[in-house]
Amino acid sequence: MNETQIIGAINDARKGICQYLDIMELFHKVDVSGNRDFQRKFNAFYRIRQRSVEWYGEYFSSMQRWKGSKPTFNDVLDHLNKSLGRYEPSFSSKLLATLDPNYPIWDKFILKNTQTKAPFYTSKHKMEQAKAAYEHILIWYKQFLGSTDGKLVVSVFDRNVSEYTKITDVKKVDFVLWQMRP
Repeated sequence: MNETQIIGAINDARKGICQYLDIMELFHKVDVSGNRDFQRKFNAFYRIRQRSVEWYGEYFSSMQRWKGSKPTFNDVLDHLNKSLGRYEPSFSSKLLATLDPNYPIWDKFILKNTQTKAPFYTSKHKMEQAKAAYEHILIWYKQFLGSTDGKLVVSVFDRNVSEYTKITDVKKVDFVLWQMRP
């Protein structure tokens, strides 16, 4: 990854960066369990579609309840599985990363860029495998942020995004990786 590629990724992510900053500002100001503006923006940004009313209700109520606390990925994954009867590693990570932006998200681009294998949906052990996969993502981010490439991503991001102080280093890498299609 070179500076030109990073700048290109940042430019491609500009709309998303603005959306993200708006979501995070709203997150701290409103009760997300009932605020339709926040929910609409969150759903659009993270492309959450075609879920039941009950799913949305539980998801945003959980997010609101966990404000100010420090759940882990495992806590969120287990809770959504128990309360909704669904396996939701990607949406668990997005809820967690909203509560604490020092956590990365789980999506197909992050998985590919971190060389993390997602469990098969049909696996009997997918919950445990998803927890191990997310741990792998966390380790990758820690190593990457300490590397020359990681420091370059953060430095280039900071020089090219005026509101960089409102975005964690993890989220800066997320934005660049979202745009890097391996």
